Amino acid sequence: MKLFTKKFAGQSILSWIFQLALIYVAWQVSTHAMANNMTTITIAAVLLLAIYWSFSLDRRSRNNK
Repeated sequence: MKLFTKKFAGQSILSWIFQLALIYVAWQVSTHAMANNMTTITIAAVLLLAIYWSFSLDRRSRNNK
């Protein structure tokens, strides 16, 4: 877990993973490889919440130091 909290370009690696996953989902929808339905929207919403959560953890760890 310590690996995911390491900083890269001001963000934790976990934040980058969530952002890349969201980009991947958006890319799949734009190329019609993934359907644009409620399941895809739910996946995108969960990824957005995970990104905000990881940003919150980044800010909290930065304030504790």
